[in-house]
Amino acid sequence: MATEKNDEICSECDVYARWYCVQDDANFCDEHNTIAHTLKSQKLHKIVSINKKHTTIEDNDDSIKPMNCKSHHMPLCLYCLSCQEVCCVACLSVDIHKQHSDQVKSVVDVANKEKGFLNEHLERIRKLSIAFEDEQEQLEQALRNIEMSETEGDEKIDREFEQILVYVQERRKTLKKQLFKKSKIYRENIYSRQEDLKNIHSSLKRCLEESQRILSLNDFIALTHSKNTIEKIKILEKEGVEYCNQIQLSNSLLFHISIQPIMEMIDTAGSIGLPPTPKFIQEKCKKYLHHLDIEWESIESDPPVTDYVLELGQNDNNFKEVYRGLDTLYHIHDLQSNTLYSLRLYATCRGKMQHPAVLEMRTLKPDLNNWTLSMSSTYARLNAENTRESLLDEQLTTGAATDTGSVWIKASFPYPVLVNSVTIAPLHKNDRVWLPTNGDSGSLQYSYDNIDWKTVGTIAYVPMEKQKFVVNGIEAQYWRLFHNGYLGTSCFVFK
Repeated sequence: MATEKNDEICSECDVYARWYCVQDDANFCDEHNTIAHTLKSQKLHKIVSINKKHTTIEDNDDSIKPMNCKSHHMPLCLYCLSCQEVCCVACLSVDIHKQHSDQVKSVVDVANKEKGFLNEHLERIRKLSIAFEDEQEQLEQALRNIEMSETEGDEKIDREFEQILVYVQERRKTLKKQLFKKSKIYRENIYSRQEDLKNIHSSLKRCLEESQRILSLNDFIALTHSKNTIEKIKILEKEGVEYCNQIQLSNSLLFHISIQPIMEMIDTAGSIGLPPTPKFIQEKCKKYLHHLDIEWESIESDPPVTDYVLELGQNDNNFKEVYRGLDTLYHIHDLQSNTLYSLRLYATCRGKMQHPAVLEMRTLKPDLNNWTLSMSSTYARLNAENTRESLLDEQLTTGAATDTGSVWIKASFPYPVLVNSVTIAPLHKNDRVWLPTNGDSGSLQYSYDNIDWKTVGTIAYVPMEKQKFVVNGIEAQYWRLFHNGYLGTSCFVFK
């Protein structure tokens, strides 16, 4: 038999192979082909020329898989459960399967057991198939219903969004007009500044030339001209400084347009079966040291909202429900100061929830030195500092003083703060015009709204000594010293 040259090597030696056995899935030279197929059962193996190996493999289906062990050329009649592969009797005696022979079963037994499992699954599938047929009919009807409602909804959505596009286009035109107007003003300012710069630069150049010329003259002539030139230089220096101190002109338009409100409007516009996503009213959401006031918009939808659900968490984690109801305002208390909190707000309808609105807010950081000083009047003859810093420097010779009458010295915090004590002290400054006891019998007061004031103590100054009022945890935004007469203090410290 003629053969073509090939690179296939015999599976049993290093000689080029001439034959391929389908059942053994092995290459053989002439010698080993004869040895490997001496038994009667092996003579039935399908053997082809090595040149037809790949064609034969592609043409054979799963029914012509090797049924004998490649290593021992014996029937693969056993199945190892541990290795999950078939093996022969010889494999069980000498190979790795010997280590777990208790896991080796007959291929027939394993196959029958698997078929039993398969029949159980088939029975369940048959029952599911019947249920699915009924479900299919219901789904077909649902599809017909959806198609009708979809057509109606599609037409309504088109009408509403066409109107939205009209509004967007009008806003676009308005912004462009404002942009053009502002650009024109900026350009005119720069043109004016350029003209001023040109004039100053021209004068400087002439003055420089004149100065150079004077320096080249003899002393007598230079003396007669230098004073006039120096005066010109001084004037130009002053003009130059004034020019440099002018307000910096804008070199670009600070334009801002936030797409977020538009996106939020689009996200919450309309409702398909569920209420829209609620929206926080951020300008009405207030933060304090230990609590937050949260407010959101009411939603009108069909079907109507049955509950608003507010959740509180930290770092977008550990969310807990803090409110459920139909109110649109909630006060969250007992929070930590200077802490970032995450809020999620849901609108529910018949037990279903849409995507939540999300908001992050940080409680305020306590700072009892962050307040603004205001006074009913000042005592001009004393020349007191009348500043917040002079009331915090712990010096008894600096502070604030008022004229006589119904007077006050007030500390206004940017938000309500928790105060446990307030310390004041007499002002020792120029004894000829001011008495340290000015303010005696006055009052320490606080207010929540800067209108109604409550008294918590009476001023009783002792020279060179501080007076401390223990107020035991009052959370207020405004504090003041009040007196009918001259009033002064060198200290106004909150703890």
